Amino acid sequence: MKFTVLLFSGVLMLLSPAFVKAQGLPPLRIDTNLYPYHSQVDNDTDLTFVTNARLPARLSYFSFISFRGLTTGDDFSFARSEQNLRWTISDKLPLDISLQAVLVDGDGNDFTQLGIGWRVHNTPGLDDFLQRLNLIYRVTFQLRRSGAADDKVWQTEQYFKLRLPAISERLYVSGFVDQTFDLSVAGGVPGNPLVLEVQAGLRLWKNLYAVAEYRKNEFRVGNENNLAVGIEYKYASR
Repeated sequence: MKFTVLLFSGVLMLLSPAFVKAQGLPPLRIDTNLYPYHSQVDNDTDLTFVTNARLPARLSYFSFISFRGLTTGDDFSFARSEQNLRWTISDKLPLDISLQAVLVDGDGNDFTQLGIGWRVHNTPGLDDFLQRLNLIYRVTFQLRRSGAADDKVWQTEQYFKLRLPAISERLYVSGFVDQTFDLSVAGGVPGNPLVLEVQAGLRLWKNLYAVAEYRKNEFRVGNENNLAVGIEYKYASR
């Protein structure tokens, strides 16, 4: 845990306005999502902050932090956060080394993962085709986990974002699919459980979007499916 705090404190320093201005870095992006409506799971996360930034030396940073209870009237509390530091192996290869810290509400639930990511949309032979489809797609293989009871566990993480200019320049669909393997499951959790989200966003005005998000979490036995509806604000530092 101390290592995680030190590592990502350094990342936040690199994202400071003074450093960004001095180094001429690309803009920092922060998406704020608020979901007042949930179809089935009232205590699902309803406030999320997502951060993306490119750092020096072929490094990039992605994180999210989510909370629950803001709109449901329950106790407002931290739910989960993922902090990701990625290093591109070569400017000529669409491959990244990924270090991920996962922080989860409750004692003993935090862990780190080390993996390798493939930016499919930057792959020669596929990039032109996917660009014509307006599709960004990446997959990460989290091959080594530490800090958790099941250190043999590994995971695949898939992310996509699709723009739909044929329908509207204001519309996009994005999401992720995470699947965990070799996990010791209990309490009705299926083997190799899935967690996925698919979000449709429609720009209403400038950086403000209406969003609808289908969620499936197979760790949440009996309440696996949920639909969240809300708003999203996209901020760029410059």
